[in-house]
Amino acid sequence: MYVKSSSFSPSKNHYIAREIETLNKEFGCRNEGYVLVGPGRWGSEDYFLGIPVKWQFISNARVIVETALAGYQIEPSQGTHFFQNLTSFRVGYFTVNEQQQDGVFNESLLDSMDAEYESEHVRIVKFENPLDIKINGLKGKGAVIAE
Repeated sequence: MYVKSSSFSPSKNHYIAREIETLNKEFGCRNEGYVLVGPGRWGSEDYFLGIPVKWQFISNARVIVETALAGYQIEPSQGTHFFQNLTSFRVGYFTVNEQQQDGVFNESLLDSMDAEYESEHVRIVKFENPLDIKINGLKGKGAVIAE
C-alpha cells in the first residue's frame, strides 16, 4: 500500500489517514500484512509534516516506509511511542530520501502494476510471490525485494 506521489498534498493528509484506517481493517479481516509507504512522518500530529495515523490505523503493516518528495523533505519520525510500537510488534521501518541519495523507492514499478485498490491518494498492488524483506539494524540498511 502506498500513497501516490502524483496526487499527494499535505492538506489531504487527514483524509488519507482515515482511508488507510479503513484499508488496514480490511487487511486485518483477511489476516494479511502489508508494506506501507508514504511521504513525511507516519503518525505526526501535525498533518503538514506527515499522515496523522494512530497505531490502530496501521496495525497490520509489517514494514513502514517514510519517503521524501521534491519540495516535501521532512525529517524522519523520532517519537518514542512510535518506535516502541514498531519494536514491540516487530514492524520494519525504513526512511528513503532519493533526493539525498539515501535509498530508492521504485514507485514507477508499482504504478505499472495492476492495482488491487486505487483511489485519488492511495494505491494497493499485490505481488505474485511474497516479498523478501531484509533489515540490518546494526548497519542501518535494508531492502524490500520482489522476486
